[in-house]
Amino acid sequence: MNCEQNILIVDDDRELGETIQDLLSTKGYKTTWVGNGGDAVNSMQKQHFCMVLLDLLLPDTDGIQVLQRVLQIDPAAVVIMMSGHGTIENAVKATHSGAYDWLEKPLEKERLFLAVRNGLDKCRLVQDKERFLSEIKEQYRMVSVSKPMQQVFNLIDKVAGQNTSVLITGESGTGKELVAGAIHLNSSRAAGPFVRVNCAAVPETLIESELFGHTRGAFTGAHTDKQGKFQAADGGTLFLDEIGDLSQSAQAKILRAIESGEVERVGDAGLHKVNVRLITATNKDLRKLIAAGAFREDLFHRINVVEIHIPSLKERMDDIVPLAQHYLEQYCEENNIQLKTLEPAAEAVLMAHDWPGNVRELRNVAEKIAILVESADVTAQQVAAVMEIPQKDGMADGGRTLAQARQAFDKSFITKTLEMNDWNVSRAARVLDVHRSSLYDKMKQLGIEEVSGSRDT
Repeated sequence: MNCEQNILIVDDDRELGETIQDLLSTKGYKTTWVGNGGDAVNSMQKQHFCMVLLDLLLPDTDGIQVLQRVLQIDPAAVVIMMSGHGTIENAVKATHSGAYDWLEKPLEKERLFLAVRNGLDKCRLVQDKERFLSEIKEQYRMVSVSKPMQQVFNLIDKVAGQNTSVLITGESGTGKELVAGAIHLNSSRAAGPFVRVNCAAVPETLIESELFGHTRGAFTGAHTDKQGKFQAADGGTLFLDEIGDLSQSAQAKILRAIESGEVERVGDAGLHKVNVRLITATNKDLRKLIAAGAFREDLFHRINVVEIHIPSLKERMDDIVPLAQHYLEQYCEENNIQLKTLEPAAEAVLMAHDWPGNVRELRNVAEKIAILVESADVTAQQVAAVMEIPQKDGMADGGRTLAQARQAFDKSFITKTLEMNDWNVSRAARVLDVHRSSLYDKMKQLGIEEVSGSRDT
């Protein structure tokens, strides 16, 4: 809604209210006048007003109380207080209560126009920010129904509101950047920058310049001063992906920046204050890198205050079909392509795949299906063709059903878990987070026989 078209004037002096209306109408503003605080609150509840011109003294209540009630109804509303009996104390109280500006009566026409124009500019900035955040949140919306990912979502909710450092681990393509973005957008820093750096993609000779910036002439090719990513993320979140690929020198500087809140540009002896929340990610085992002397243990403890591990796609089979359908619909809508739906046999083909590339690979397949498949209903044969899977085992006649694909996965997954735990059913049940009796029932249902000589303690 265009905020210029909705301004509420609250003043018990009807003549003054109509005068303000006449003045603002010459600038193309749409206004509504009410004479008391109760009517002002009722108007705010029934209609959206981007701005409120509010008298301090009203016949039924105090203007400060109305200000507070207005901002409860619409925290984004811009409120300008007016008074012919104003004091510095009242102005300070109004400002502390959320007023944007203060106008003294009798009103000066140009001062009124300036205050309204500036207030509406703020209104538009708030609306633009909300629209931008909405678009970004949609981009980072995470689709999942599986229990492992619900646990990830619970961790995101717990850490997002804190300022603590988070380490995100998981295989390549599992969605680590999505988790980092979700943490940022649900934090108090959501309106600040979210700066991403893929540490593995930046040459070792340039990583320090990339992170901390440099001054002109600091090295060959440094023709101008450059701001680093730490400074670019000031007031927001810095996401360092593949942090396990950083050099020891860069690791030391990052540790110093975290501990001091200051960064030093390459070629500059001066220090620059930064207020950054650090989120890191890796697909490597940092503990093994520490043991090998390739990663600093002190840095590990600073970045790993909370660890969020994202399971691979084959560990959360329930997410495969919802994710595939989500990405398929998303790509079709963005590119004005006819919406497509996966047939059950097509879903079975997706679920039978191993997905070494995880969610990134699944998204790629969904986009290919959107482009290459012309029919609205996507068949198993079409999915197999897109994925370049040989059509065998009767797939040309419809392939396995979704239930059959799930059953095959369950049997393989449970068998591997039992093998990893030396066929100790109790231990495997704890890993799978199920009761031992439930696991026995599932093994019987799937035809999994215990290995002779295995112990269950």
